[in-house]
Amino acid sequence: MYDSSNKTVLQPGFHSDESSSNIKSRFTKRNDIVQEGCRTLKQYYIAQNSEAAVKEHLVILSGWRNVSDPFSIKGIHAYEGYQTAKRLPFDKIHQILRQSKKFMFVREPFERLVSGYADKLYSPNAAYWNFIGRFIVAKFRDKPTNLSLECGHDITFEEFVKYFIYSQNTNEHRDAHFVPSFEHCRPCEIEYDYIGKMETFKDDTFQIIQELNLQNVVKFTDFQNETDVDAIIDTVDYVYSMKRAIEKCMPLPMALFRSFRKLQIRGILSKNIKFPYDTSKQMEIPPLEYKRFLLKAHEKSGDAKIRKKNREEAFLEAYSKISPTLLDRLKKTLLIDTVLFGYEELPKKITDLENKTPYNENFRFFTM
Repeated sequence: MYDSSNKTVLQPGFHSDESSSNIKSRFTKRNDIVQEGCRTLKQYYIAQNSEAAVKEHLVILSGWRNVSDPFSIKGIHAYEGYQTAKRLPFDKIHQILRQSKKFMFVREPFERLVSGYADKLYSPNAAYWNFIGRFIVAKFRDKPTNLSLECGHDITFEEFVKYFIYSQNTNEHRDAHFVPSFEHCRPCEIEYDYIGKMETFKDDTFQIIQELNLQNVVKFTDFQNETDVDAIIDTVDYVYSMKRAIEKCMPLPMALFRSFRKLQIRGILSKNIKFPYDTSKQMEIPPLEYKRFLLKAHEKSGDAKIRKKNREEAFLEAYSKISPTLLDRLKKTLLIDTVLFGYEELPKKITDLENKTPYNENFRFFTM
């Protein structure tokens, strides 16, 4: 949310790829779909959270840092510098909601699960391995190894889906990064001015900022390239911040390989780029060396539209391992999000998997 009474010095702005009228119409349609869904699903209640990508913009708008470029803020600092409603009294929250413009961002629920798995469990993340991974191994794996029980570092997507369904049904061991979007932002209780989608993130973001008359506060030179470079730098910094804990579970080159794969899954790096290190051996790889390799790899990765096909291929690879029975349970678990935000209850590209080979047999995104 943004309090429109918070005036800031403005600077030259940017543009959207789509007409303003089309984007406004899209926002209106999304709100209509949510309102209709809420009339049908009014018995459900939800809790609050946000995404780091949006928080980087809020840090700027709050005036916490004297910057105008969200990509100059490291990912970990996107969670600093502004207040949440967590400790505010109800009357203050009510006042803020009445006086503020309110927006939320959602993502296609089945894709969001693949992204969450790739980012928090497949990619090296000692904190999530410890809290979620170890729980999944103990709960859902037959005859786990001692290393898997101790580390939780080798969770498959199928195991993750089983965990997600279980945690939603039992309210046990849930994590905010995985729970459905309707539980984060209360769209049936709070009337949002804008409902953005990650699928149209750039245009939605620009439109919201323009309508708030803030197009000069947040500046982009090259939105796509800046987003990619920001993701690369954050990925390297995050892995090395947990290096000691990660190396208790796997060699550093293997951890870096998984972070490399994550960037390919996101469509930031071409899948034709080869990983340069031997993943079976323990060796010291300086963070600056690895960061330089990734940035050069990004420069060589070609057209962004071609790279984005990686996401589709990784998505199909992940869901090709999910049985029809488990898929049906997942569909029911994600039903509220799909109804409220206008997505397919079960994406056609998943149902079509029965009739075609889902991915290149010679290439795997999710290599353990």
